Parts: sequence; C-alpha cells; structure tokens
Amino acid sequence: MGSHRDDLIAAMSVFLIVDAAVVAARLYVRIKMLTRGFGWDDVALCLTYIGFIISCSMGFTSMRYGYAAEDEQPYYNKTKATQFLFANQLTLYITSGVVKLAVALVLYRLASTRRLRWVLIVSMVVVTVWTIVMTLFASWPCAQSGSSNWAGSRTCTQVGYFRTITNIFIDYFYALLPIIMLRNVRMSTRLKVSVLLLLGLGAFASSATIVKLVIIVRLSTAKGKEADGLHYDLLLWADIELGMATFAASAAALRPLLKHIPTVWGRTQTPNSHGTSEAVGPYRELGGAQTSEMGPVGRSKHAIVKVSNGSDVEEQGSLV
Repeated sequence: MGSHRDDLIAAMSVFLIVDAAVVAARLYVRIKMLTRGFGWDDVALCLTYIGFIISCSMGFTSMRYGYAAEDEQPYYNKTKATQFLFANQLTLYITSGVVKLAVALVLYRLASTRRLRWVLIVSMVVVTVWTIVMTLFASWPCAQSGSSNWAGSRTCTQVGYFRTITNIFIDYFYALLPIIMLRNVRMSTRLKVSVLLLLGLGAFASSATIVKLVIIVRLSTAKGKEADGLHYDLLLWADIELGMATFAASAAALRPLLKHIPTVWGRTQTPNSHGTSEAVGPYRELGGAQTSEMGPVGRSKHAIVKVSNGSDVEEQGSLV
C-alpha cells in the first residue's frame, strides 16, 4: 500500500485527467452537436473544473513543501505547506458548492412544471447559503494552526458532522429528483432508464461523502499519528468526492455521443407506427418547457425539436 502522499497525488492526477476529458466531451456536445446548447449549467461546470485545477495546484504545492511527507528535505517548509493546504481546503469547499449548483442547473433545464422549477430555485439558494456558511466556519472558527480542522473543538466537530450529513442529503436529493421529474413522462423504458442512470451518477459521488463522515467520527477520538493519517484520508476523499461529482455532472450531457455506439447504447427509443419516436409528446414538452431565464445563454424562449423518422429525438435544448 502506498503512502498517504502517493494516494493524494494519484487521486488528484487521475481526476484531473478524467474530468478534463468528460468536461471537454460535454462542451463538444453542447457547442458542436446542439444548436444553442451551451447554458449556465455548462458555465458552472467549467468553473467547477477550474476550481478543481486550482485546488489540486494548491495541494501539489503543499506537498512540494512537505505536507504528508514521511521524510525530511532541506526545501520543506512547514509554514508554506500549511498555507497552501489551507488554500486547497477552501477551494475544495467553495467548488463543492459550485458543482451542486451546476447539477441543479442541469435539472432546471429539464423541469417541465413551475413547481419543479421553484423547488430547484429554492434548493440553489439553500446550497449557496450552505456553501458560504460552511466555508466561513472552515476558514475562521475551525481553522487551527493555519488550516481547517473539523476536530479542532467540540463545536467544529459538530459543524463537521452537520456539513457532511447535509452534504449527503443534498447529493441524494439531486440524484433522486430525476425519478420524480421523469415519472409521468411518456418515453421508452430503455430511454427512461438510460436518462435516470446518467442523471443519477451523482449518487456515486455521495459515497465519498459517507466515507468522509466515518473519518470525521473517528477523528473526534484520534490522537497523534492516527489523527494525522485520518486528516490525510479526509483530504483524499474530499478530492475524490469533487472529482466524482464533476464527472457525474458532466457525463449527464453525453447521451448524444453514447447513442452513436450501438453495441453499447443501442436504440434508446422505439419508433411508433407513424415512424416517430414515442417520446415526442411529454418528452418534447420536457425540452420545450424550459425558460430562457436559466437555460442556454442567448437561447430563444422555445426549444427547437427535430424528429427524424425511426430515429432518436434530437433536442436542441438536449435532454441531458
């Protein structure tokens, strides 16, 4: 088993590469494959990835100055390592909120009723306030020895529990909401399952948050080297959580690419007797009911839908 330092470097490196590929693929779909498909959710995801790059840069620099090192080098500087670690932590906290807003904006594109749109707007306000408050706690009352420490005091431990538990609820709220949104939409079962799987990938990101909760519980009683190791693990799983969340939110827009791989994706819609997809009705409304308020930048008020005989419905607003 590698050292904590190696694990951190590996996790950040892998997700920097994977997320770069999936974000680039998403932008290709939005800009090249769809007419006026680029929207505020894409802006938020681009900001998320930029935040992840900054966070990883701060993390790499912190390790360059000796963070999580098991040896001693003359160029190690504990003060600088702590400063860059603090910057890494704060960027993670802020970016984890931005990626949740990106997911909410993705779902806002699909909201076909005023009630759903208001639910998503309220949820975005809650996430914004949650991100600001938790970041302030991490950077001020719960910053010990120059970096954020949820085990620094009893209050900070309770705040750490609250942040992690509410994080889990937010993730699963956005992961399960598509089930309600698509429940009464008339489309093929295969298409509905594929869309739900893509939109529900965020549930996997929440698994990292559950691991973080276990680590915070153990931190409350850990001492010495055990506590140091748990802090390294907490940062590792924070990186994994953000990397997985960015991947999941970006992958939700890749169905137009995946459907061109018939051996994997197959035909996602079954043509009806009139030669059009059975998803033309409510499925069309799902794309057409969007408003220009939070939809694609510069988009007109009505979604443009093309239906080709016996093939998938191509939504210019893009279902996902």
